[in-house]
Amino acid sequence: MSAWGNKDDVASPGTVTVSGTTVTGTNTFFANNFVVGQVITVTDGGSGVIQAIANSSVLTIASATEMSDVTGKAYSVSEKPKAVIEGDATTLGTKVFGVSVAEQGVATANTNHAGWVKIGDRYTDSNGNIRQKTEVLVAMSTITGDAADDDLLPDS
Repeated sequence: MSAWGNKDDVASPGTVTVSGTTVTGTNTFFANNFVVGQVITVTDGGSGVIQAIANSSVLTIASATEMSDVTGKAYSVSEKPKAVIEGDATTLGTKVFGVSVAEQGVATANTNHAGWVKIGDRYTDSNGNIRQKTEVLVAMSTITGDAADDDLLPDS
């Protein structure tokens, strides 16, 4: 998957229940909408990399390290860099966003690049200005779609 994909969110209908590494959906279409390697993020549950898709309502994540057991929760699936979900203890998937050209430079994060961006901490500099740390993981202008991230990265 070159440049970690080109979509922020993939259509994610229904709700899910997570038990360990098994994700069971209600009114979902896992087999039609998702592919192995994408990242599923569950409300109040965390994130995990999709390892296998059994059918339209059952999938398996690679690790439950950053996922909690939950029942009947909303979820989203994206092509976030999986390295931030597994193998990097300091960067959580909830801090990485696919920034489209429309969001570039508009946000409080004041990103300078479209692409996959890690949003860091806010701080006050020595002149009293509020700043936000950002790190561009991959600069690219082909990201389409929009996540529920408009509080951090508003559209232009």
